[in-house]
Amino acid sequence: MSNLFSGDKLKTDLELALPSCKKLVVASAFISKVGFEWLNNLIQSNRTSTTLVGRLTPNDFFTGASDLETIKKAVNEGYTVKALSNLHAKIYQIDDDLIFNGSANLTGKGLSIVSESNYEACTKVVGCIESNRFIEKLVSAAVPITLLAIERMEIFLEKFESIDLANVPATWPLDVLPLPSDLLVSDFPLTRPGETACEYEINPALPFAQIENAKKDFALASNLFKQTKAYQWIKKQVTENISDRDLGFGKISKLLHDELADDPAPYRQEIKTLQANLYSYLKLYASDEIEIYMPGRRSEVLRIIKGKDGRL
Repeated sequence: MSNLFSGDKLKTDLELALPSCKKLVVASAFISKVGFEWLNNLIQSNRTSTTLVGRLTPNDFFTGASDLETIKKAVNEGYTVKALSNLHAKIYQIDDDLIFNGSANLTGKGLSIVSESNYEACTKVVGCIESNRFIEKLVSAAVPITLLAIERMEIFLEKFESIDLANVPATWPLDVLPLPSDLLVSDFPLTRPGETACEYEINPALPFAQIENAKKDFALASNLFKQTKAYQWIKKQVTENISDRDLGFGKISKLLHDELADDPAPYRQEIKTLQANLYSYLKLYASDEIEIYMPGRRSEVLRIIKGKDGRL
């Protein structure tokens, strides 16, 4: 049975548990220099196998919410570091047996390392098969951060000055950091174009939150849409379709149901809503590449638009 406690107690409990742990997973939206150095001092002598998962978005580094030099140091010291742009969880998993979770990031304020700290709420639970699988899935969904990726990040961030903060993108270009391989509900539009969702306000790094934020610039919004995992996935299904029929709504629903990696899996009605939202975005931002038509009174069908030379 778990109980709520503060970030200060979390720090105390972790200081007792970390020096003897052999395996550690930390999922924290933000990772600061102060937070990492505190952690590193506790586990360095024990050669703990450590995985750090953070949001690690351009905006986070630019605003100082996370520290890129610290991430480089972690990679150089042998930590496994991964990025998940829609990460909101804060989890500290020790040896598969003990899990701390709540609101505390791996930062000075989150863990009460500095005097002016945040007021956090945390819990401690015993690890179990289901919890450990959840964390394994979270880690596997994230993108590994290499020294080469960090070099590309540094070059990318150098393009922006402090006065350009509003123009710093919430996610990395694909040539800097690729998208995670797993397809999740959060990769899809939670509303139709022009509408907002509370999830977008909580996590502006979500791909369709970015698109809605850029909707006044049609070319930018269209470009962002065509880079999303949702669009890349559905375009791949239509392009690689080898049946003698174009893909209808029901077939796409089944393919999407089988592909989504969320645990628990979403209900079929939720999938159909996501799909309908995606079709609205297709019509708005990708009608030059994918056609949505309705043969007779049947459901909407997708097909790739070919150029005059017959190429896609």
